[in-house]
Amino acid sequence: MAEQGVIRQWSPARVAQGLFLLTLAGVIGGLLMVYSASYPLSLARTGNAFAITLRQILYALLGTVFFVIAWKIPLHPLKRLGWLNLFVALKWSGLILHSLVIVLLVLTLVFGKKVGEAQRWLDLGLFQIQPSEFAKVTLAVCIASLSSFWRGSKSARQRLWLWFALFSVWALTVVLVLIQPHLSGGLLLAVIGFATMFFARLPLSVLLATLLLCGGIGYFGQKHFLHPYQQERWQIGSWLMLPKEKTDDQKAYQVRQALLGLQVGGWFGQGWFNSRQKHLFLPSAHNDFIFAVIGEEFGFMGSIAVLGFFSILAYLGLWVTSQSVNDSFASGIAGGITFGIWLQAVMHIAVNAHLLPPTGIPLPFVSAGGSSLCATLIGMGLLLNVATKLQVKSNRRGGTNDAMGDGRWWDGGTHLPRPRHRRRSQNYPA
Repeated sequence: MAEQGVIRQWSPARVAQGLFLLTLAGVIGGLLMVYSASYPLSLARTGNAFAITLRQILYALLGTVFFVIAWKIPLHPLKRLGWLNLFVALKWSGLILHSLVIVLLVLTLVFGKKVGEAQRWLDLGLFQIQPSEFAKVTLAVCIASLSSFWRGSKSARQRLWLWFALFSVWALTVVLVLIQPHLSGGLLLAVIGFATMFFARLPLSVLLATLLLCGGIGYFGQKHFLHPYQQERWQIGSWLMLPKEKTDDQKAYQVRQALLGLQVGGWFGQGWFNSRQKHLFLPSAHNDFIFAVIGEEFGFMGSIAVLGFFSILAYLGLWVTSQSVNDSFASGIAGGITFGIWLQAVMHIAVNAHLLPPTGIPLPFVSAGGSSLCATLIGMGLLLNVATKLQVKSNRRGGTNDAMGDGRWWDGGTHLPRPRHRRRSQNYPA
């Protein structure tokens, strides 16, 4: 008798487990690569090869606390808590948190620490904070919340005011980051905001109107936000050509050293800890150009593995988004955060491979930096939160394998049974 195979479909439980394992692998792999890429610099600066790595471990522990909080916080208000909903429900607390991030962005422009030509960090004594990294998460939550309110409103006047608030929050966040100046961070925030609107299922007319208005403001305001060196950097002829060997341009030197590391890596790399470029030849080897170190130590196959890691993460995150179609708030959060992490990884890799101009874009999970790691872990916690809520709903409805006609989907239709393996009775003649 021929055996019939049963097709196993994705389930929220498996996707949640996959996201958790990816988060764990990303944190552990990131710490190992930070140590490999940073110990020459740590040894030269402090005499302790573990200085940068120990600090990154502390950030990872703090980020783990944020990860658990983001995972367990209720997405929607609980009716029995009254005014406490503002603090215990993400749909309301996200608005408050992003307002706080906007305040921090303003304080950064006034009191922030200036490194080179950029003023992106707030020095709080024992540690520094980069508010623009947290804005990548809080902006997605805020826009998803406002989008869900827009979809729930019935009058045209309410929708107009909600759209105005949504656009104002989005534009203000991007502008504050561009003024720092942080061109790549501002562009990334702009794309995350629009992606969140798209995944929150705002109508196409609203999306087009928002995009046209934002594009018009950006076109006429670029002279006020972009510095001359930024305009020159984003001209195709100035960065697509390989940098000259004899030049005093620091950015060209970084690109040349990064390309050299990727070239030396070959197919399978020089082996872990065997990179030569990180020995003070490649600036920012432990953060902005850590992918070049990965390519040198693990070769082309290691680079493909990194791309595969973020591709799997994006696939699982978008699967969670697609399963949250009945909740615009949850789908907006899942889609915006997933697309933001994936796009940030692609931009970092493109900069290291000289496909984009050199700019400060960290590689999620991997690059050294407390703000980036904590923000990434918060985003993964929220993504896992949405996946877990899908799992709870699936269990209440009897599983994801139920047909659309099952009465447990509240349509009162006919239930189509699942395929079951039939056991032949011992008393039944063969």
